[in-house]
Amino acid sequence: MGTLQYYLKNRAEETPDVMAFLSPMGDYSFKEYNERANQLAHYLLESGIKKGDRVGILCKNNHPYPTILMAILKIGGVAVPLNWRLTAYEMEKIIRIAEPRVVFYDEDFAPSLSLVKNEIERLVSVGQKMDVTEEFAAIFQHYPTTEPAVDPLVEDDLALVLFTSGTTGMPKGCMIEHGTYGRIFNQFHRRLQSGRRFLAIHPLFHMSSTMNIIGSVYHGMTMVFITDTDSVSILNTIQEKKINMMFAFPSVYTYMLEEMNRKKWDLSSLAGVSAGGTAVPAGLIRQYLARGIPMIQGYGSTEASIISHWDPSMGPNTADSVGKIVDQVEIKFVHPDTGLEVATGEIGEVVVRSPYLFKGYLDNPEATQKVLRDGWLYTGDAGRMDENGFLYVSGRYKDMIVYGGDNVYPGEIEDVIHKIDGVLEVAVIGVPHPTMGEMARAYVIKNDHSPLTEADIIQECSKRLADYKVPQVVIVDHLPKNGLGKVMKHVLKEQASQADPVSMK
Repeated sequence: MGTLQYYLKNRAEETPDVMAFLSPMGDYSFKEYNERANQLAHYLLESGIKKGDRVGILCKNNHPYPTILMAILKIGGVAVPLNWRLTAYEMEKIIRIAEPRVVFYDEDFAPSLSLVKNEIERLVSVGQKMDVTEEFAAIFQHYPTTEPAVDPLVEDDLALVLFTSGTTGMPKGCMIEHGTYGRIFNQFHRRLQSGRRFLAIHPLFHMSSTMNIIGSVYHGMTMVFITDTDSVSILNTIQEKKINMMFAFPSVYTYMLEEMNRKKWDLSSLAGVSAGGTAVPAGLIRQYLARGIPMIQGYGSTEASIISHWDPSMGPNTADSVGKIVDQVEIKFVHPDTGLEVATGEIGEVVVRSPYLFKGYLDNPEATQKVLRDGWLYTGDAGRMDENGFLYVSGRYKDMIVYGGDNVYPGEIEDVIHKIDGVLEVAVIGVPHPTMGEMARAYVIKNDHSPLTEADIIQECSKRLADYKVPQVVIVDHLPKNGLGKVMKHVLKEQASQADPVSMK
């Protein structure tokens, strides 16, 4: 199973009657899933798509998305998941880099393609509101359900181009080979009992969701899709559909916890939940563990895939780490300026080498050479490893704050503030200081009913942080986020520079 080409075919033969999808737009077994992917594959072949051609997917979280993805992989095409949260201006940049010959899209996202619709060879309308379009439905009336006749792929063949979330600058398309996911699943994933239910609320264009789509085929899991992804809808679905697993941003679990505190829910079906996409607060993990819900997390990136893994068996006292390095990954920590390795326990740039790395950035050798050197990926993250082999990541080096010559890592401050009762979200940036150069400022979202004040937060920070790390605090209603849910700290910095400065401490 070195390539992804036959994953769905093999699964359909093994468990044909197990449900692959439960969704508002229809339920399908793995046999039906495979047949529909075959029909789409024949459609793509007839449209002239051949091995190596790129095909974009701009669709909602629903069953057409994974069906399109697996059809592309079957014939050796290269799937390009597209972020439906982008503006037409942002989408234009990505389309011109990716140059997809075909784009499948939902009607709600048509405006995002307005600047490039005449540059794409074929646009296929897939969904409209909560139903498929006539154009998409026709494919399943006219094309055969047999496996497409195509040459076998090899592990080095390109499978996907995943665009980085990039909070600044030009987007970069990470080239992912078939063998990358094949190696990951063969190495780490013990086969689960088929039929387990996975709630798919995380945006499907995200790297983690791509892994979950393929993982659902590998394990024979049922992907459950829902229309609304607010906390009440999620908890209601877990309760009614007997969900076993899910993946989401930490903020999703934070707001779910607020609902769980307001009302009793039957969540006994949950075997565990996964969090990621950004730093996962240790306090959040412990609160879920206290409710009998194991939460796992890890550390990786679109470029690196997976680097480390943490689960409750490693001990709740290590939950503020990102766990231990996974098999076949080598890691070192270097000074970002000199490139020399730092001493054990000291903070340095996280540099990794593994069989799970990306192939490079699409048509961008200059950017590739900056991060891939002699087989090592320079992540740009600041981190350290303790004497027990646990990895701690302090955030992006570019976000590091230099206060009078002392390095201040936003992640350390954010972790402290996350532990304060009443705090829902926090983001720390550096702002100018008249004498020390920079100082930390924390933007905090609190619970609507919390009496917490900015002074309270500063006081709590003073108990746990050195004086030079204690931030200014601003309580806000929201934080600016990109299409993948990550806080855009450069926007906070721009807003801070334009607003009246908060008085210095």
